[in-house]
Amino acid sequence: MLGTARIILRETAKTVGFAAMGNGPWLHRKLQAVRKAGVATILNLHRVGNDDGSAYRPLDPTLFDELLTFAKREFAVVTIAELREKSRKPKLVLSFDDGYRDFVTTAAPILRKHGLRANQNIIPKCVETGLPPLNVMAKDFVGQAPKEMVRKLRVEGFFAPLDRRYGQRLSHFLKMRPQVDQDLIANDLLPQFRQWEEYRPTAMMALDEVRSLEGCEIGAHAYAHASMEFESDAYLDADVEKCANYFRDKLGQPMIIYAFPNGSCRPGQAERVLARGADHVLLVGERFDTGVRIHDRITFDGRSSSEVRYKALGGRARV
Repeated sequence: MLGTARIILRETAKTVGFAAMGNGPWLHRKLQAVRKAGVATILNLHRVGNDDGSAYRPLDPTLFDELLTFAKREFAVVTIAELREKSRKPKLVLSFDDGYRDFVTTAAPILRKHGLRANQNIIPKCVETGLPPLNVMAKDFVGQAPKEMVRKLRVEGFFAPLDRRYGQRLSHFLKMRPQVDQDLIANDLLPQFRQWEEYRPTAMMALDEVRSLEGCEIGAHAYAHASMEFESDAYLDADVEKCANYFRDKLGQPMIIYAFPNGSCRPGQAERVLARGADHVLLVGERFDTGVRIHDRITFDGRSSSEVRYKALGGRARV
């Protein structure tokens, strides 16, 4: 009972805080500061769609529409390649990761409605298999499966209470592992997920859907969504080459953008990717962007109109 009361109190405080910071004087001051500083805002988005019960909740389409209305009014909405072009308004990039199918079915039509473009960074392995990254599959199962089946889930080395943050904790445990370890864990986890006959992991874009993305700027989000801070330089080099080959052979275009998954990057790795042919590297530093080829992004999500405006102006990120 005490835990529930704390959750309600915390959520109420967040709602009140976003209402104050997503409107009026605070919003005006932050926008003026962004304009004066001349920084770019790169928002890092993922899913846009109706709530499907997954612990990985998508951004509501109505709120995405509100984001685009606000962004179009206050910013010059550009792509990564257009960041250095001159504009009267501060620049903002809508940078999507992973390549979920709801980008085609839900986000892209709203973008077209507003006449805007976005950056979409795909995971070639996920395009080929149709399956999302392992941590997303885990969130799908935890959020949708009956609680008694989630309680029986066994993940070697992972122990956490079955509370409202269980899916988030499991996701973090999985993605903060070398890819070889994730693959081994997947061999044990996927059969457990499939014991629930209704299990349907989040849908990914197929190759023909990626090819059909008119006006969108396509980048690579690593070949298999590995957290690169846990991988060797040789692994990173091979990954960049595999992505470049995939873009050349399957998409008929060069790979000019490489987005590091999970905000995971050791010092020197971004420069290493640039040295192997990429024009731009995308990180998640939760900072406004001032880079020329290495760019910081700000994680974007929102549950209300006020939160959407607050996050569109960088949230906690300082100018």
